Amino acid sequence: MRWSLTERPAWASLRGRLTIWNTVVALLMVLACITAVRFSASAALDREIDAALRGECTEIGLASAAFPSGTAPLVEMLERKSASHGERGWFSQLLTENGETIWRSDRCPDAVAVFPPARKERLENVVQLPGYRYVRHRIKVPGAGPIHVRIGMSTASRDASVLALTKSLAPAGLALALLTPLAGYWLAVRATRPIAGIVHTAASLRPTRLGDRLAVRGSGDELDQLAETINRLLDQVADHVDRQRQFLADAAHELRGPLAAIRSSLECTVSRERSADEYRTALGDVLEETAHLATLTNDLLLLAEADHEPAAGASATVDIDLIARDAVAMFGAAAEDRGIDLHVMSVPPMVTRGDAAQFRRVIGNLLDNAIRFTPAGGRVRVSLSSAGDDGAVLLEIRDTGIGIAPADVPRVFDRFFKADPARTRGGDRGGGLGLPICRAIVERHGGTIAVASEPGRGTTVTVRLHRAGGYAPVETPPRLPTQMAQLAQRAPIQFAGGGTRSP
Repeated sequence: MRWSLTERPAWASLRGRLTIWNTVVALLMVLACITAVRFSASAALDREIDAALRGECTEIGLASAAFPSGTAPLVEMLERKSASHGERGWFSQLLTENGETIWRSDRCPDAVAVFPPARKERLENVVQLPGYRYVRHRIKVPGAGPIHVRIGMSTASRDASVLALTKSLAPAGLALALLTPLAGYWLAVRATRPIAGIVHTAASLRPTRLGDRLAVRGSGDELDQLAETINRLLDQVADHVDRQRQFLADAAHELRGPLAAIRSSLECTVSRERSADEYRTALGDVLEETAHLATLTNDLLLLAEADHEPAAGASATVDIDLIARDAVAMFGAAAEDRGIDLHVMSVPPMVTRGDAAQFRRVIGNLLDNAIRFTPAGGRVRVSLSSAGDDGAVLLEIRDTGIGIAPADVPRVFDRFFKADPARTRGGDRGGGLGLPICRAIVERHGGTIAVASEPGRGTTVTVRLHRAGGYAPVETPPRLPTQMAQLAQRAPIQFAGGGTRSP
């Protein structure tokens, strides 16, 4: 049966179950201790009785060897011993080898008298009967042959001593039975208090109170480790929520501009009658803003997919060197128009695994940024090499552009981040999603991307990817730079940065 937190009875809580288990275990231990003490005391008394009886039997055996003949002296000796130990309930008996009684004392009980002696040739036996305990000793009497001597006593005094000890332990056991639940509950409260704090803090968490954290006692135990683990999780959740809030705010800000421009154009257009050319111009403006919105929306969807699938598997083999050469060929005309020297330094054959279209987008975005922020007369260099013991693919794109301020370099991968508005040249509309998309794609393929820059001297972007073990021309783009350049001239190309290129 399951209960809600408000309906759960006290015994069903963790604190209640710990109290019950502590009580049960403690009571079982107390019972086991009392039982062990009782049996230990009984065994000790039995050993003491056996030692005394054995001593008497040994004495009788030694004395019988000195008797002249017959059993009369032996009987007389046993009568004296029985009389002297009468207050302890001692008794004695003489038997033949066949178990026939020769003599027995007055206190010898019938249960002992009719009990047959052991047929084994053992010198001595210790026998326990209900209420009695005796030692049987086999001796040789001159003129009478081997006979059996039994010397025993009642165990009533032994049983009374064990019962008295049990009664003396009973109050301690009863006190423990009463105090154990209280002590168990106190221990359970202390043990579960940190857990109660965890539950209370977790229950009080709200999207508006993501700064609350669990208290760490500094004991270093499992509860502290649990609190630290949950605090780290809360830090990650708070950071994620903050980034999502900022992302939504920035996305709304970026979407608001094109939507406002579209609305303003339409309102201005329908405010009065206009010529066909004016309508055509207005629709062209709306179409341009719509294309910008479509590009921005696709970029946002790609980033959202990257957040939900941060490590997508990649099995297709891709020639990264062909993608780099084709991208350089496609941007060649655009670089020439701006007076920029775009050159491939070294692009040996390199094979990696992933999505060729996404790699093409990464290199395209990086080249678009490099050309956009490099003034006329500058240079953009693309190189490809292997690095590290694993022979990883290392792609570098260097430019001699205006560079990035040192304070802005750590933030270039933040979504919608724009360093200095003066960096935007030629009226290009950068949405601030180019580098974040590049990082999302590279990290989804298990790689890394880094930016190094000096203001006024240029920027270097380094992409590191895993190298494929074999070569298979799967997902390989066509090696037709001339045809791609012609296609690019017929249709503008838009990248995540928001720029439109007609190479």
